[in-house]
Amino acid sequence: MNLTEILTENLKSSIPSGANRFVIVDVPDHPNVGDSAIFLGEYDFIKAHYPNASINIVDHRSYSSGQYQLLENADCIFFHGGGNFGDLWMRHQNIRLKIMEQFSHKILIQFPQSIHFDTTEVLERTKTTIANCQSFTFFARDVVSQQFAIDNFECEVKLTPDMAFCMNKIVRHPSDLDVFCLLRVDKERLLDNSAKIKEKIENNNLTFSIDDWVVESAPLKARLNVFLCRLIKKFPSLNFFIQPIYEKLRVAYAKDNVERGITLLSKGDVVITDRLHAFILSTLLGIENYVFDSRGGKVGNFHNTWSKSFKGSKLVTEVDEIQVKQK
Repeated sequence: MNLTEILTENLKSSIPSGANRFVIVDVPDHPNVGDSAIFLGEYDFIKAHYPNASINIVDHRSYSSGQYQLLENADCIFFHGGGNFGDLWMRHQNIRLKIMEQFSHKILIQFPQSIHFDTTEVLERTKTTIANCQSFTFFARDVVSQQFAIDNFECEVKLTPDMAFCMNKIVRHPSDLDVFCLLRVDKERLLDNSAKIKEKIENNNLTFSIDDWVVESAPLKARLNVFLCRLIKKFPSLNFFIQPIYEKLRVAYAKDNVERGITLLSKGDVVITDRLHAFILSTLLGIENYVFDSRGGKVGNFHNTWSKSFKGSKLVTEVDEIQVKQK
């Protein structure tokens, strides 16, 4: 089976028969292309396999009494996948645990995640919350996270790839550089290899650029999203009218983010990155790529778990392992 088939088979076996009302919790409201790719994979998966289903969205900015009924009426509540299960990004863990505690009687499914905890306090609260859920399934996207979940959580644990593999087909654009480097500048960066990479590429007389895909200034759709979230919280009785607009805007914003990521990655004949979804999207686009690990090991763990499926992708630990030449 390919990665999409593995995801489909495992997810469908955990979703109750006849389910047609879904909620996705904690969808991205930020410009990280990777989280938008995950969300589109989640959204496209539901649309493909449950075409008549309703899909509602809740996030940390919007969550309020006006959205409680959406969750209560849901046949299944999904939690957005990614690499934020733990205490590295607490705003995501907080909204996840809050809804799990409030709706512990519902069928709850965690879309594929990587796990990282630095503190026992958050881990213990997470363990207690999961233990109190009537039906919670955790999908791990690498074997390290799978084993951690089995050892620490009282729930069903399944191993599947990342939800970005369920996105509708994406297509690359023509390249205009030999190498494009997409390198983290946030707290998940493990090592700053940019100077060494730049030196190596220049020594090979190759054209290149170095960038990241997290933009500083929020685009219009992101600012509108913040405004709508404020309205939902301030006027919960009007959520019936606001929610559909908010959801359409969020999907459109995710599509814009992924297209921006495709445009960036398509610049190079080869991509060098330390972002998980830069290498996943490069692989889906058929772009040769070299990938470094990130803090917490989620890139390396994912690559090592599913590497047989990644043609043209190599996990590296040293800049000297990168072999790039003019084509």
